[in-house]
Amino acid sequence: MKAAMLSTEKALSIAIQSEYAAEDAYKLLMKKVKNFILKDKLKFLSSEEKKHQKILLTLFQKMFPGEEPSKNEKLLMPRLTLALEENASVPDLLEMAIETEKVSEEFYDDLSQEVEDRTAQEILQYLASMEHGHYFLLKGEYDLCMRDEEYYNRDEFSVDMVHVGP
Repeated sequence: MKAAMLSTEKALSIAIQSEYAAEDAYKLLMKKVKNFILKDKLKFLSSEEKKHQKILLTLFQKMFPGEEPSKNEKLLMPRLTLALEENASVPDLLEMAIETEKVSEEFYDDLSQEVEDRTAQEILQYLASMEHGHYFLLKGEYDLCMRDEEYYNRDEFSVDMVHVGP
């Protein structure tokens, strides 16, 4: 989905709804893992998405006073939500979450180039940068899952986990 093809109001509504969905996805994913390290990272990501919602809602209200963002917009990555409902594997969900962060980064970057307000541009660039960081955090966890298929199921840190780190 290209931000340039959307009105700013619609693009922000999509972004807000996508951040809600991402928060929910991380919370559900957190319930599927036992590894306390990965759980903490997913909790962090969930809280980050909540912050993004607040930032985007504030931006929306500034740009469109008296309006409410549409709750009926298509999500940036509906596949992640569907995969959670279909009980996909943790590595598959992490892979989709990685893709979601990348798509979100590109969307915010594109949208920042479409809005004229300098403050809005900076906020959207900030969000793009945050999504970029989330991408790499998830990529690291995904790589650990690929090296050790039991990584996400380990409920305690022990000497047998030393092979999964850098």
